[in-house]
Amino acid sequence: MSPDARRRVALLGSTGSIGTQALDVVRAHPDRFEIVALAAGRDHETLAAQAREFDVRDVALADPAAAARLRDALPDADVRDG
Repeated sequence: MSPDARRRVALLGSTGSIGTQALDVVRAHPDRFEIVALAAGRDHETLAAQAREFDVRDVALADPAAAARLRDALPDADVRDG
């Protein structure tokens, strides 16, 4: 891997305690990491904010009803559920 390459990260549980801490690491080292996908249980509001901040188009929620709200919040994203 070249020293200039960023690691691509798909983060599961991004709205939870460990997930938010992982995003803090990415914020501290944007030259080293790129978030390419985010997933969570049902917190569609936090997930939408994270997707906007990190410019992530691939997102997923376990809760189908919350995923429907996420689709409304992120019309250009690829939202998966289940």
